[in-house]
Amino acid sequence: MALVADSPTPDDDFLPAERREKIMEWFSANQVGSTQELAKRLNASISTIRRDLDLLASEGLVKRTHGGAVRVRQNTTYEQLTDEARTTSVEEKRAIARAAVGILQPGQSIIIDSKSTSHHLGYAVAELTIPLTVITNDVHVASTLANKDHISLVVPGGTCRHGAYVLLGETGARFVRELNCDHYFLCTHAVDEDGPTDTSLDLVQLQREMVRAAKETTLVVDSSKFASRVIYNVVPMQKIKRIITDEGLSLEDRERYETLVDELIIAPYVDVPPSDADD
Repeated sequence: MALVADSPTPDDDFLPAERREKIMEWFSANQVGSTQELAKRLNASISTIRRDLDLLASEGLVKRTHGGAVRVRQNTTYEQLTDEARTTSVEEKRAIARAAVGILQPGQSIIIDSKSTSHHLGYAVAELTIPLTVITNDVHVASTLANKDHISLVVPGGTCRHGAYVLLGETGARFVRELNCDHYFLCTHAVDEDGPTDTSLDLVQLQREMVRAAKETTLVVDSSKFASRVIYNVVPMQKIKRIITDEGLSLEDRERYETLVDELIIAPYVDVPPSDADD
């Protein structure tokens, strides 16, 4: 007498090709997918989903992250929603932020611009005890650092862009032109060998002023942003002193970008994240 299983065995619901097709259906509607979420939806083991994502990444269909994958951009004007970006590559951004604050010295002045990676950088700066002057055009970063005893906070003026946390406009740009700072932490939408690129012309114009205002510029960007390009050039790669990214950057890309900047820092993943970053 045949036995009837009470529930399907993981990986039995779909053939491998069918399962990968289902994964791509997910990415056609969603920017990001975690291995745990995809495994649950497809009744597959996490190791199986990881292998599927590795294969899809090798075919250029997705980009792998520490906890899953992100969809490859389809055009040069694609812009991820702010709330979506805040839940994408979170472990990578936490690691990058921790590595970024490691280069700071007491009494320095730093500029932090506006992206989801900037928010994690704000959390990491808030945990420091060394005195710093922080200039930021991101209202979320400003809120994180407000009333911290070790932080002298400066927020340039501007208009808050709808659906984002960024302050833009000539008022802020005029203020930044008067600055002389130690560090600028540049966050961007995409980066290739020519340099960082972004989707907002107003933001890019302000970022260029921030590069001019700082003694050195550090590009802080997670590995999913590499080898891609969007519509507006920020600055040439020659203007970038160092890049801080995560362990997801391939060995081939590490060797390539090491030749383009003075320093490439690969940030190890952080096991215990700051609680504020989960808000």
